[in-house]
Amino acid sequence: MEDKMNNNVGSERNTRRELRRQRRIKAQITAYAITGVLGISVVSGAFFTVSKIVHAVKAYNAQVEETVAEAREVDVEPAAVASPDENITDSEVMSNDSMLDHIVDTCISEMPLEDKVAGLFMITPEQLTGSDAVIKAGNTTQDALSTYAVGGLFYVSKNIKDEAQIKDMLSSTASMSKYPLFISTVEVGGEKSIVANALSLGAVASPSELGASGNPDEAYNTASKVADYLEGYGFNMNLGVNANLADGGNSFGTDSQVVSSMVAKTVEGLQTFGVSACLQYFPETINSGNDAEGLADVLAPFKAGIDAGASMIMVCTAPSMGLTGDDTPSCLSPTVIQDVLRGQLGYDGIIITDSLSDLADRYSSADAAVAAIQAGADMIFIPADFVESYQGVLAAVQNGTISEDRINESLKRIYRVKYAGRVDEITNE
Repeated sequence: MEDKMNNNVGSERNTRRELRRQRRIKAQITAYAITGVLGISVVSGAFFTVSKIVHAVKAYNAQVEETVAEAREVDVEPAAVASPDENITDSEVMSNDSMLDHIVDTCISEMPLEDKVAGLFMITPEQLTGSDAVIKAGNTTQDALSTYAVGGLFYVSKNIKDEAQIKDMLSSTASMSKYPLFISTVEVGGEKSIVANALSLGAVASPSELGASGNPDEAYNTASKVADYLEGYGFNMNLGVNANLADGGNSFGTDSQVVSSMVAKTVEGLQTFGVSACLQYFPETINSGNDAEGLADVLAPFKAGIDAGASMIMVCTAPSMGLTGDDTPSCLSPTVIQDVLRGQLGYDGIIITDSLSDLADRYSSADAAVAAIQAGADMIFIPADFVESYQGVLAAVQNGTISEDRINESLKRIYRVKYAGRVDEITNE
């Protein structure tokens, strides 16, 4: 009996060891597959759409499965002493998070500098194409995306005519891009909901109504409904999560604790159902003159959103003189972005500026964009002149004012969000 038990233990140990070895083989080969597929895509000029990557990796994975099958056929003989494989732990197998990093790093390493810089911009389709009101994605959109591989596009009511039109335009636009796009809008709920109003959908509760209810679960349910129809039409980013303390339909109210709970549940509701959440407007929309300690209640909802996993935070154009000591716009301030948002609140997600067109009377489009990147922003939102802003940042990298490593740092944050939900699909696990 004792011998039988010892044999069983040895067999189980060997089986576990062999399974770990198979998993490691598959993870390593899949990683090489991703590298090869993405590299070939860039060289050949192919698009970086997820569907194309998935198709290529699935084809390659036939070889992976054959290798793993061969591994399963290997007879593992009991050993008198532990072999090196015996010490393999699950941590040595490429995790989902590590695979995501690998995908992101591979994409970025193969991108030309011009595409890297363009990928930091979220603009309107009109800025991209030069048209007055874009309601269709055709040759003009294709040509523009080939020239400027922007990171995201922002749509408003003038871009939406009916359900079939918006679905077709957004899906066509996404398929035309060399890289994954943020397809965004501002959908706050209530009467000011852009998409719901344009398509005559049933209204969901406004932030002020949710705040007054005091029920965070209702915020989650409302956000999940919003995510459901946004994702269905092709949107993957909602810029409309207001974390400011204020009265009015777009805000959850003035009670910091209530607003914090509402913001957290709204982030969860959106992101659980496939739409990334962006918190507005850090740290406050009107300069109060308060220092960080005096802004504790104001910052609490943002911290709650961060803890809930918010993909993006929009920093306002208003100054925060209590933090900076001058009238520098918050989105151009290293103190606001690096010291407070990154340092004090510990945020490592995407930081995007508010619309830089608001600063056109103080800065050129190029100077504002360069200053925002130098301050620590990852993305530029709607500059007054997109081409001038893009050329300004590109020139700054080319002349060494901004390092390419700094651009890569922002792109990693951006692409981690864009690919986060697709790792299993890409690797076909």
